[in-house]
Amino acid sequence: MSRSAKLSIRSRQTLAIILKDIKMYYTRGPTLIFGLLFPSFFFLAFVVGRNMDPIFLMPGLLAMVMFFSATAVSPVIMPIETGTHTLERLITYPAPYWVILLGDTIASFMFAMVSSSIPLIMVLVFISPSIFTLIFLIGITVLGAFFFSFFGLLLSSPPADQPSTIMMITSLVKFPLIFISGIFVPLANLPPQFQSLALFSPLTYFVDLFAGQITGRQFLDPTIDFIVILCMLVVLAKVTEMAFKRSLSKRL
Repeated sequence: MSRSAKLSIRSRQTLAIILKDIKMYYTRGPTLIFGLLFPSFFFLAFVVGRNMDPIFLMPGLLAMVMFFSATAVSPVIMPIETGTHTLERLITYPAPYWVILLGDTIASFMFAMVSSSIPLIMVLVFISPSIFTLIFLIGITVLGAFFFSFFGLLLSSPPADQPSTIMMITSLVKFPLIFISGIFVPLANLPPQFQSLALFSPLTYFVDLFAGQITGRQFLDPTIDFIVILCMLVVLAKVTEMAFKRSLSKRL
């Protein structure tokens, strides 16, 4: 079989998985709660009653919606398909495991981009950004949605067959990241020990890039932010692939 024919087959398989995920998982309870309701109420609980300039709230809101929505779809797919034994049908389709992971990632990415469009529009209303700033913000959001869609897959790598098990794991990871990444308190205002801890969170670098473009207050150099994000993405993709290779046999 020629390379172009194989590519065409893999593309159709990936598209089929994306469409399946959209149909089955976009309206699931965990997706809507953790992807849309949770960040909205969480953010409102923080800002209500505080006399704060809306502009300085926008980086945190955008980063939080992107983060929660990107990690809302991908963690629930594998446990549900493990429990319902539909994963076996995908493997015998035959679809290589990397095609399954790619389809799940893209489906999660698309959900995150749709959700993030709302705070992006709010940014347009409050700051009237230049074309360059708007393109930059969209680019950061695209990169972040893709990054954290992979991140959500990694969190779902334990071979559990109940979404509640994985959602408990994701909550234990996601909430500490929210509090140390400069979403609610600017990185420059954190104590030195928390600033050092924040550097281990990938969310920190996206918040920093958003803040630099929206408020002009950036903690790190944007070049450093991008270098760290790209290095983390390479490591994340490799670790996710290895984790699913090891857990696949336990899911079947």
